[in-house]
Amino acid sequence: MKNVFKVELLKLRHSKILNIVMFLPLFFVILGFTNFLRYRELFTEKGQNVWSQVYTQSSMFYGLFLIALFITIIIAVLVRIENAEDNFKRILTLPIKRSDLYIAKLVVVCGIVALNLIIFMLLTIFVGMIMAPSNQSMPMELIYSPMLCIVASLPVIGIQYYLSMKFKNIAVPLGIGLAFSIPALLINNTKYWMLFPWAYPGRVLLNAGGISFDCPIYIYIISVIVFIFFTIVGLYEFNNRDV
Repeated sequence: MKNVFKVELLKLRHSKILNIVMFLPLFFVILGFTNFLRYRELFTEKGQNVWSQVYTQSSMFYGLFLIALFITIIIAVLVRIENAEDNFKRILTLPIKRSDLYIAKLVVVCGIVALNLIIFMLLTIFVGMIMAPSNQSMPMELIYSPMLCIVASLPVIGIQYYLSMKFKNIAVPLGIGLAFSIPALLINNTKYWMLFPWAYPGRVLLNAGGISFDCPIYIYIISVIVFIFFTIVGLYEFNNRDV
């Protein structure tokens, strides 16, 4: 497992995925920062917390529109590296376990999503330190909401990874991910949001800002259960299919 994981990290270093991981949070934090500067009087006229306002402006579009889509694209691209030109067949001729390969890739995916959200958190805190007055303290939600968002992203990771490993045609997982990511904004405003895991990441991420969504503890339990379920099913199918 350790050697397989090292190989996956090496392949990641030679791809452009890490550039995307760095660029997306930087872009949206800069966007939120400039939007806050533009409407600063409006956002602070009632004594609102500057930290929260900067966070809200940065996370609004990122959380509601892009996180689930980002996960979909990253997973599809990572798995496509192996699906292209039947690389899976070549890899599995080596003395490695299929389960090790499956899990190693999944761990890398989870690490990429976690890194993306940690970078977003750190950049937001950095901007808050610049913009917020000294008499305002940083809400702790700015730290634990991105961290909880990692957990809330698990069902999307599990489902999209399962689909990407199951179908060689990249259009299938991308199409499904796109079809379910786009309606997340609308579904977040209905009472049925808990039945739609694609709505979880954005809902949790935005909970630290001015937009307060209800995020009961059971959504994290559901997230872990869905992730484990699709991981077990995917691992079983991968171990028993003719690659």
